Order: sequence, then structure tokens, then C-alpha cells
Amino acid sequence: MAVTTRSLTGTTHKLDAWFVGKLILIFFRIMLGAWMIVSGASHLLSVFGYPPIFPQPLGNMHPSNVMLVSLLEVGLFDLVKTVELVVGLCLVFNVFVPLALAVALPVSYMVFHNSIALNFRYERIFSTYMAVWCLYMNIILLLAHIRYYLPMLRMRAPMGRLEDLKGLATIFQDPERPQGGR
Repeated sequence: MAVTTRSLTGTTHKLDAWFVGKLILIFFRIMLGAWMIVSGASHLLSVFGYPPIFPQPLGNMHPSNVMLVSLLEVGLFDLVKTVELVVGLCLVFNVFVPLALAVALPVSYMVFHNSIALNFRYERIFSTYMAVWCLYMNIILLLAHIRYYLPMLRMRAPMGRLEDLKGLATIFQDPERPQGGR
């Protein structure tokens, strides 16, 4: 579907809906990645003795505080923030995006759950609050990459063979560029 507009100078501009949708998905990918980089880096800077980009809130309500403090005390918060940083880099630089989105989903859900359910802020579900949109963008991007997940969703999948390891050589190839082409 294309929308055609005419300017005052008589020039015709075509706006393709597919193109606009792709731009929105690229914006979501970069926005989610950038947010995860900043969030992960902020915490990890403090681990290495530098001041954080922004202080980590520990929750306004008791359930949120308990979850975040528990993650900090057992050392899992460092892992979560490292995952955020790595996933963010993958999304911004457009490498291993389907894998990065799948890895980011539990983190995105916990950010959403902490923000909405554990802090009793249900009015934020339809807001522009980034902790909410982190999950929304992740789900939208997962759906945009559904073709990479469909092979995993077989009811009865046969086990692989050793010869399948030869396929590892293809992971750095561009799927949108023909084989052998530049």
C-alpha cells in the first residue's frame, strides 16, 4: 500500500507503508538496544568503581525492593546487567538480532513486571514509560523476526547430527545478500 501526496511545487511523493513499517522496526531495534546499553553500562560502571550514568532505583514498594535487593545480594543483578549490555550491543549493531531478542525477553519481562506489578503502577500499562515499552518493543521485534523462530516450534523435532555443525560456518553470512554476491 502506497500513499501519494502532492506538494505545492507539484512534486509527487510516494510513501510506502511497508517502508514506513520497516523504519519503525529499525527505530524500535535501535531504541531498545540503546536503552539496554545505557541501563547495563550504568550498573557495570559502578562495579568497576566509576559513577553510574544514573542511580539504580530499588523499587518504591516492598515487593519490588525485595526482588531487586535479592538480585543484588546473590549477584544475579550483575548477570542481568551484563545480558542487557550484550543484547543492547547486538541490537544496535544489528548482529545476532533474533538470538538477542530471545535472550532479552526474560529481562524485558522482569523490567515490565517490576515496574507495573511489583510497584502497583497499573496506570503505566498504556504509557510511554520506557520500562513498559521495553517489553512491548521486544515482543513486536520478536514477531517481526518470527521466521527465525518457526523452525524451533516443531511439535516433534528430530535430533540433529554431527554433520549439522557444518552449518555454523554460515552464521556470519548476510541472509538478504545472495550467496557469492557482494
